[in-house]
Amino acid sequence: MNFPRIHLRALGGLALAAGLLLGLATPLQAFPIFARKYRTSCTTCHTVYPKLNPFGEAFRLNGYRMPQETEDLVKQEPVSLGAPAYKRLWPSAVMPSQLPGNAPLAVNVKMESTNSSSYDPATGKTTTHNDFQFPQEVNLFAAGTLGDHMSFMSELTFGENPDGSTTSEIEHARLDFDSIAGPDHLVNLRVGKFAPNLYDGFQEMWLMTDNGVDTMFTYNPVGYRGGVGSGADDLATPIISLPARVRGIELYGVAAHRFFYTVGLMSKIGPGGYTGTYNAADPTTATPTGNFGNNAHKDIYARIDYKFGGMGLDGNTDGVNLPPENWRENSLRVGLLGLTGNGRDINFAVADSLGNPFNMQDVNYTRAGVFGSWIYSDLNVFGVYLRGNDKLDLIDPATSQVLNENTRSYDTWFTQADYVINPTFITSVRYEHLRPADTSVKAERFMNLNLTYLVYANVKTMLEYRQDLNENRNNQLNVVLRAAF
Repeated sequence: MNFPRIHLRALGGLALAAGLLLGLATPLQAFPIFARKYRTSCTTCHTVYPKLNPFGEAFRLNGYRMPQETEDLVKQEPVSLGAPAYKRLWPSAVMPSQLPGNAPLAVNVKMESTNSSSYDPATGKTTTHNDFQFPQEVNLFAAGTLGDHMSFMSELTFGENPDGSTTSEIEHARLDFDSIAGPDHLVNLRVGKFAPNLYDGFQEMWLMTDNGVDTMFTYNPVGYRGGVGSGADDLATPIISLPARVRGIELYGVAAHRFFYTVGLMSKIGPGGYTGTYNAADPTTATPTGNFGNNAHKDIYARIDYKFGGMGLDGNTDGVNLPPENWRENSLRVGLLGLTGNGRDINFAVADSLGNPFNMQDVNYTRAGVFGSWIYSDLNVFGVYLRGNDKLDLIDPATSQVLNENTRSYDTWFTQADYVINPTFITSVRYEHLRPADTSVKAERFMNLNLTYLVYANVKTMLEYRQDLNENRNNQLNVVLRAAF
């Protein structure tokens, strides 16, 4: 009988049950922590951080453990919390655990020089800015394992804005219960605030570029005739196409080495903790409630993938001949992803073409997409197509009567190609396309180009250019220096 796993199954089951009862009742990661733990280079898991190579993806999905890990691979002896013999006595004795041998902390510092050009059609003027954002961002990470069947990760981000103001945010704080049922890697449970596995491979924390896929994550579908374009990426702003991070509970795992799945329950996307009418231009028009969500509904998301060829998603290499370069393989990974939720009783301020004010509720929304990633030696081409549907109710602010109901749809897609010129030089090109729900608005199109040089395994510089393909006077050139330690 495996007492540690039974113990973790019980604890994980309680957490999952609590999350389900609550639901029914109502960009950049690199962890030198593990380089220290295993006395290895960051490039063991990263093609160029934060982009994971196939081995790094298996390490992440294994709860920050090496595939087929043995004690001799761990170079920092963990601190034991209780005698191993207590495992046989559980539940008559407290289950022993482990702490990392050293403080599991890491720091990521980002310096950026930004040269941006923006065109204002109302005035006909082009404004150019050049900012030395030194530093732009500092990330404090904590990550590691707690014994054989638990892991954790947290991130506290400190940012400095161009106007000198500062921000701080808990971007991630999660606990994972690893392999809590069945074969290893099959059933894992995650609780906290995190970037969901729904976005595995294309959210900013897994991209080599400085810019994330804004058209995928910052589109606001709420508008008098549907959404008109991209907006701010913030959990406190109006409903967006996909939330970059969620507060929720997630099950995920790998079956038969190549089949990946995830399903999660999360606080709904959109502004949290407001009553009244939420106006994005002036959030003070709504009253904070002190809660993370406006209603009791929870959103549900899910994804399934299958990987053909290359290293298995759990690190299995049976029957596969891999080259010595760990970023190289020949593989194809394809998947389906979806999200559905309910935004009823959440008012947003909208106006018609004459400026007449209305309230609007996104009473039901769905997101469905297709993911693909092809690795051929030094080349990785990947992308996502996503379609969104929003049932929007237009409401008279004086009488609260529903004036009309409309279902609006939008679609967005991107494709990105990363190429390893040699282990120190990596380049990338990405095209993004967004067709808003408001058909009177032109589709958004962007090109993103990147050249990265790894000065050391944990220090990199980037030259990145982003171009608005609809208006060539809107562009941005970034020079980035990033260090992880």
